[in-house]
Amino acid sequence: MTAVLWDMDDTLLNTLPGRMKALAYAHEACLGWKTDPEALWRSHRGGSLEDMGRRLLPDDYMRFVNTYREHYYNLAREIDPYPGVVAVLEAFQQAEIPMAVVTSKIAWGATEELTSTGLLQYFHSVVGADDTDDHKPDPAPVYEALDRLLIEASPRVVFVGDSPADVWAAKNAGVTSVAALWGTLDAELLLDASPHHTVKTPGEVLAVFASEASPS
Repeated sequence: MTAVLWDMDDTLLNTLPGRMKALAYAHEACLGWKTDPEALWRSHRGGSLEDMGRRLLPDDYMRFVNTYREHYYNLAREIDPYPGVVAVLEAFQQAEIPMAVVTSKIAWGATEELTSTGLLQYFHSVVGADDTDDHKPDPAPVYEALDRLLIEASPRVVFVGDSPADVWAAKNAGVTSVAALWGTLDAELLLDASPHHTVKTPGEVLAVFASEASPS
């Protein structure tokens, strides 16, 4: 049995503008000076917001996390799926391939955005940062998603994501990593993680899945 796991931000949904506004706001509010939010996010390599907070404010990291989330979820956010994403999700759904989202975003926030953009219907489960004690690049979120799908980790499971943390989580879990180049903030950094496959458009994920699902 096979499955497709997806990262959400910068892979399924273009949430970057709102996230960068919230990151810049939280950094200045909590640390007292401005930052380049995209550079800061790239340096984080796809880890959780809590992990970023620990880097910036080790003794008061939840103040940073809460400031970010309060600002982000109060923004007037215009969020859309990337071109081609819906068609690919529909193709997998019609083929009865189970899918789940594995994101570093808090689960209720991810579910809210997937619902508002019409994508939640395609997924059997959404695993967020608050669903496991360890986060990407640790394999725990991948294992949690597969447990919910009642599927064992294997190379015939593919995990599509835009960050090095996604690639490493896939590899650490023993599933096939697919680097999504269409929304990544830093393609070079993503490729340096040596993913099993790279795709420039969502449609190319179908070909990758077919190659991995075929008997060897």
